[in-house]
Amino acid sequence: MYPYIEIFGRQLTSYGVMAGLGCLIVFVISLVRVRKLRSSLDDQLFFIGFILVGAIVGAKVLYQLQHISELWRYGSVIFSSLNTFLEYFGQGMVFYGGLIGGCLGAIAYAKCFNVNAVPNAEAIIPCIPLFHCFGRIGCFLGGCCYGIEYDGPFSVTFTQAIGGPNGVPLLPIQLIEAGANLITFFVLMALLKRFKRPLQDFGLYLAIYSVERFIFEFFRGDIVRGSFLSLSTSQWLSLIILPIGLYFLLAKDNIIVRLCLNSKKTATIYKGPEKYAA
Repeated sequence: MYPYIEIFGRQLTSYGVMAGLGCLIVFVISLVRVRKLRSSLDDQLFFIGFILVGAIVGAKVLYQLQHISELWRYGSVIFSSLNTFLEYFGQGMVFYGGLIGGCLGAIAYAKCFNVNAVPNAEAIIPCIPLFHCFGRIGCFLGGCCYGIEYDGPFSVTFTQAIGGPNGVPLLPIQLIEAGANLITFFVLMALLKRFKRPLQDFGLYLAIYSVERFIFEFFRGDIVRGSFLSLSTSQWLSLIILPIGLYFLLAKDNIIVRLCLNSKKTATIYKGPEKYAA
């Protein structure tokens, strides 16, 4: 489709641009929300840094685990020089890996600073599907994460895809998933005031997305994601994440939140800008 976008005379990957745009919008929304939750803005910046590092590392690690046979087979070439090493490990990310890594980053933040990180998490949780929406649009523009062969209404035929086949009519599953994520974002935002317990919104998100992802995987055409017993890696992860999401949504006393994010500690309250005497 449009794998590259030129900005100020520099050619950038469409996926990178869309992911960056999604990060920027999520960053702004989370800062606005953290003000409404009367949590510390400084703490939120540190929190975002932790989950961003965790998400990138997690997305990369899961991608490499799915391609471990390739790494084993061509290891001597991949590690032959710094350029080939960076080129190989610079490609590919898996969303579920990023989600798990981001969660570990949030836990690391709470434990490193010994603070209640629930308000920081709740400021950003509704934005996760919004970021994913932008990411999937980037996938569509680059041609990766493509759908099954489909020659019907709304099918798409790529001519410049760098991550998928060209000249073959495909189901635009990336755009379908992007739309589903956008709807999930609006659902979470609409229900925010109805959540009474910590991270119930995260539970609802996990439950919705795990079901969506399990279904969408049947319509994916890329087979490089790995599979076991006729189910893809992401489908097995969905089966694990669904009950976790339901637990977050329904549990009256969420032990995971209490232990991992220190929910029983007093949260840092934002009291407005400090005033100094002249």
